[in-house]
Amino acid sequence: MPNDMLEVLLRDINPTEINAFVREIQTPADYALTQSVFPERTVNSVKWQIRGTRRRVAAATYRAWDAQTRVATRQIERWATEGKLLPLGQKYIIGELETILENIQRGMDSKDLVTAIYDDAAAHVLSVKHRMELAAGDCLVDGKFTLQGENNLMLEADHKVPAANMPTAPVAWTNPAADMLGDELRWIELLRKTGAPRPTRALTSYKGMALAMANDSYRAAYYGSVNSASTIPTAVLAPNEVNVVRGRYGLPPIVDYDVTIPLEDGTDVRPLPENMFFLLPPDARQMGETQYGLTAEGMVLSSGGNPSIDREEAPGIIVTSGYEDDPVQVWTKGAAAAMPVMYTPDIHIAATIW
Repeated sequence: MPNDMLEVLLRDINPTEINAFVREIQTPADYALTQSVFPERTVNSVKWQIRGTRRRVAAATYRAWDAQTRVATRQIERWATEGKLLPLGQKYIIGELETILENIQRGMDSKDLVTAIYDDAAAHVLSVKHRMELAAGDCLVDGKFTLQGENNLMLEADHKVPAANMPTAPVAWTNPAADMLGDELRWIELLRKTGAPRPTRALTSYKGMALAMANDSYRAAYYGSVNSASTIPTAVLAPNEVNVVRGRYGLPPIVDYDVTIPLEDGTDVRPLPENMFFLLPPDARQMGETQYGLTAEGMVLSSGGNPSIDREEAPGIIVTSGYEDDPVQVWTKGAAAAMPVMYTPDIHIAATIW
């Protein structure tokens, strides 16, 4: 009977080993958003939570000798925000199952089935990493994680980024005469006045970097010319020369980010718009994280008298497998509960530059 055969075969496919394999799969190296802007972390919960304390400490006051020390007033504000992490994932049906079963009946081993399951497990992990990079980009652009109709979900988690932290360049940076350096210095001054740490990272598209390479203010600064198009040498700058100018002004080097991610409908989409420029704080986790929590699948595998995975391995991406009998199918499923979370909404710049 096919069902008996499938039950025996799947019993030999160890969920402990599959999920150990899953844990070894790294986030793609060019996914800068989930690598270093909203870095990934697992939390042993089904909820995301942000906690913080704001304390205002007034200056001490002098007193006369032998006079009583003034009793100060504590001004402490504690706050916490939380919400439920959202589930995501996908399912694959094993292809060519009839051929695999026929080969097994002829005495061949189940290597093809095992290979197919591991290949699909790796694809499940990548699919979740794709979606989280998109989610991190969504959050960075306007401080909101938004779902509009995805599997009929309508949701917006608004982290309340101040409008001043999301400026628009007064002159589009597509104009070579735009004061790109002056714009950026003004944005950094805004951060400085609000007590934000000085940015150490700048992120934009390749086109954003190319605009800096041909910009009059950059070229004038590099060639030592007065800021007049008629006196600047005609040569555009190389990327390293742009960053030389930035170093003179105390600006962080620009890193270009041009990731595209495939969607189910066959199209590709950018996590970040091409026309934006970002200034980011030195400590990534000071601003936000991509949090992976507990899934129902992880809790089932880590519970009972003979758990398939350790309890500490339950948070994060989980891959399971099984079979249906009508029609006869073997499937694998990747599951996660994850979201980008912004802790501090006013220590970065997300500028629209054209």
